[in-house]
This record gives sequence, structure tokens and C-alpha cells, in this order.
Amino acid sequence: MTLAKGDTVRLMEVDQSSAVFSDWLNTRTPASGDIAVVEETWDSKDGRTVRLLCEPRAGFLEWRATFREAKLVYEVLATNISDATP
Repeated sequence: MTLAKGDTVRLMEVDQSSAVFSDWLNTRTPASGDIAVVEETWDSKDGRTVRLLCEPRAGFLEWRATFREAKLVYEVLATNISDATP
């Protein structure tokens, strides 16, 4: 399944070396079991890249990181229906 902006996912496995970018404000690194929201997506010749945000409460950033979607192992918990095309 292709991730879209606004989707909520649970990370099943996280390989820190596969992170394309990590926000310097992170209080910790992404970990297995974390729940995150897809903040942004980009498509390129290398595949889809996704920026994930883990913020359990508004204003309390745990981490923000960018990954290649193909390198992530995740479970989709909720999808953003407003972005779906009819």
C-alpha cells in the first residue's frame, strides 16, 4: 500500500540507517511500535519518500524523520480519506 499525507502508521521495524533525514529537534530516534503521521510524501525515480511525525500531544515532538517507503515495515492504522481520489 502506498502511504499518503495524513495516514497514521505503526512502525513494525525501524532501521536507523535507512533514514534519509532526521530532524535535529528530535528528543529520541524512531523505534519499533511508534505511531506516526505521514506529514509529507514525494515521488522520485528512487521511489516514494515519506516524512513521518511522532507527536503524541500537540507541541510535544518526539521525532520527525524522512524515510524511503520501501525501507519501512509498517501497519496502516488510519488513512486520510480527504486525499483519496473518487
